Amino acid sequence: MYGRRAVEQAIQRLRLAGCRYRLRERQGSPYLTVYETKRDGRTLSAKAYQADDDEAVEALAGILLAASKDLKRGGPGLDWSQLDGSTKGGVSSRGLSWGEIRRVIKEDIAPGGPKARDRNPFSCFCDKGYFGVAFSDDQEARAEQLEQFCLYTPASLLAHRTDSSQPLVPRAFNTSVFYGTIQMVNYLAKKGISIATPELRRKLEDLKAIAGRPKAPSPRFIPRSEELQAWLDQLQQIDPLRGWVMAMIATFGLRPPEIWHIEQLPGQCSDPTFLQISAFEAGGDSATKTGHRFAIAQPEAWLKRYRLDDLLHGQKMLKELRKRYPVKAAEAADGTLQFWNNSDLGRIVAHWLKNSGREDREIPVKLYGSHQPRSVPGKTKPKARRGRCKAYDLRHAWAIRAREMTTWSTSLKASAMGHSEAIHAKRYLAELTAEQKERGMARQKALDEGAQRQSRESLNLEGITPEILARARAMAALKNVN
Repeated sequence: MYGRRAVEQAIQRLRLAGCRYRLRERQGSPYLTVYETKRDGRTLSAKAYQADDDEAVEALAGILLAASKDLKRGGPGLDWSQLDGSTKGGVSSRGLSWGEIRRVIKEDIAPGGPKARDRNPFSCFCDKGYFGVAFSDDQEARAEQLEQFCLYTPASLLAHRTDSSQPLVPRAFNTSVFYGTIQMVNYLAKKGISIATPELRRKLEDLKAIAGRPKAPSPRFIPRSEELQAWLDQLQQIDPLRGWVMAMIATFGLRPPEIWHIEQLPGQCSDPTFLQISAFEAGGDSATKTGHRFAIAQPEAWLKRYRLDDLLHGQKMLKELRKRYPVKAAEAADGTLQFWNNSDLGRIVAHWLKNSGREDREIPVKLYGSHQPRSVPGKTKPKARRGRCKAYDLRHAWAIRAREMTTWSTSLKASAMGHSEAIHAKRYLAELTAEQKERGMARQKALDEGAQRQSRESLNLEGITPEILARARAMAALKNVN
């Protein structure tokens, strides 16, 4: 049943794309049939693709889409020899060029493709990715070139190509980036691309095993509220648009791409301290992370300080941001609308704060924060480290500020940030210092409901009889009716 669903989706995907080549099931045959839509077009049983194999169905649809586009550009179109089972996965593995490999992968990571929601490991095949920059499209792809990419950082490989005296820098083999590289190579192998050799796949798995536990993430340098406010004050004066964006992210604890998906600004929601993020399907990511939600300003004073409560000003800034950096959307095969460049939009904001390749594009005023290393019992407490902040550090700062300065429940804070309570406590409060935790607990203790109840019960209620209370309730009920 599930395999049939994959076939139906592939048929719909090809039809919506106006593809020259289509597929169908043939009764009594386990294989898919490919045919041309032109009059007297060719038809062939694709013995390399069984109808009950979802991955095979998705791969075949991608190949047909790529072949149709190639035909429109004046190319030869579909290589029918791919379909007879002589090459696994439908991609010819003899003498493939980097252009041919990139074309197949780019189709698979495009909206509606089998890797559209998990495209990050395959970004190296994009036009501005490593294989798009390092090799010409007509250059034959070799296994050793793929292996070099897997073992060394792309930046060092490109530098070495320009100047052979530049050293190659090995990758860290216990990071999520390297794990994504393994995923990419395994996918190439499933597509039948021979440069993803069994030897390379075993080598990468061995390196992963030898490296051991995943590398701990780099420490976050979280700015204190007064540091963040002083930085935003300066930024407002020198760069109004980026100042408004960063103030929105800091005040509401947004993820960087979410600024483009604001549906209602402060002043449009029933609560003036709220803003609304629209539900969206995040193409190019694993899944939409937040969906439809409301974020809460903290502290509220920043709404007026940075004109975030000025509706006309906010609409002007949001319009200018979307004009300067447009949102790209596409309809997927299942009919959902995917916003295709969320990751790119997030990187734009991230590079405003730190851009190693183009420091001239950074915000001129630098934001610094602190990280408190863990102390060892019985030893002197280590000094806090200072470092440059990243875009996501503003979101973490919101979580810490809300923990320290409010008595909101974890459920409310997690809902405002668009994640689970477990994620909120484990990830976003990891940098909470002992002093911040103490101040938050003291604030909650001062507003303890039990203590307030006892205080109310200690009031002098002498002379207030049950009859008086009943009469008061009746008068209140009559007032509500009127």
